[in-house]
Amino acid sequence: MADRVIGLDHGADEQDENEHPGRGARIALGAAVVLVLVAVSAFAVAGLLVALSLLAVVAATVALLRVPAAPPPRHLRPAGPRVENAPFRSYRQVSEALSWASVSPRHYDLVTRPVLVQLLASRLADHHRVDLAADPEAARALVGEDLWHWLDPQREVARQGQPPGVDLETLTRIVDRLESL
Repeated sequence: MADRVIGLDHGADEQDENEHPGRGARIALGAAVVLVLVAVSAFAVAGLLVALSLLAVVAATVALLRVPAAPPPRHLRPAGPRVENAPFRSYRQVSEALSWASVSPRHYDLVTRPVLVQLLASRLADHHRVDLAADPEAARALVGEDLWHWLDPQREVARQGQPPGVDLETLTRIVDRLESL
């Protein structure tokens, strides 16, 4: 009996189970209930987060729909027909080169004059059988003293980069002379 009081009796556990039948089942049932409550709570919290997220998305959508649209741009012109001007590339290059003539004497000498000299060489070779590089004196006689200064391929490039460049009247006379050659 003393062993029983001290708890050395190994059969006591078996006796306790026999004295309280179903105790293990009650513990399992309690654990199952706790797990179910935890699962329901987790679902409720997650459901609450999902519901709040959906509410925030709906509120943001309504707010965006209430923002007025930007006014249409005023300066847009309807697009015109597409112009395919690849065949006129050389025309555009000449036109652009001529537009630099009035900027400054340096711009004329670096941009415009090389194009005009190239056109001059072509006209002289095609219509007068004169090679500009080989016979500049014959070219000078055909162009004329009044415009040779502007077309002379040997002339030094002007250092002045400030306006005015070649005036429109002089440029027109040069182009007219090239066309008449």
